[in-house]
Amino acid sequence: MEREFKIITDFLKIEENRCASIEEVSTFTDVAVKRIADFIRDGRIYVEDFPNLGYGCAHCGTLIQRQMLCAGCFEEFTSEVNKTLKADKLLEGLNKPDEPAQAARYWKLRN
Repeated sequence: MEREFKIITDFLKIEENRCASIEEVSTFTDVAVKRIADFIRDGRIYVEDFPNLGYGCAHCGTLIQRQMLCAGCFEEFTSEVNKTLKADKLLEGLNKPDEPAQAARYWKLRN
């Protein structure tokens, strides 16, 4: 792994290779695209220095340089999670009796 990292960094240090894509880096270094993407995600390769170096979004494949999801997929995922949480909270509220209201009814019936 460290040997592969050194091969990649040595390749990227050459000025004409600074605009290489992840596929080109993989082809010229014989290091798997997934391994290069892992180095980027781990912060070992700073993509800010390499404008075309990125990897595909885990959901849609759009070229990204950080995280696992592009901004669009992240927003969609967040929205779906929020909808699910709100629905679960609503169901929980419907299934759980309103305790203060029940107590008031108990005392009303008792009197």
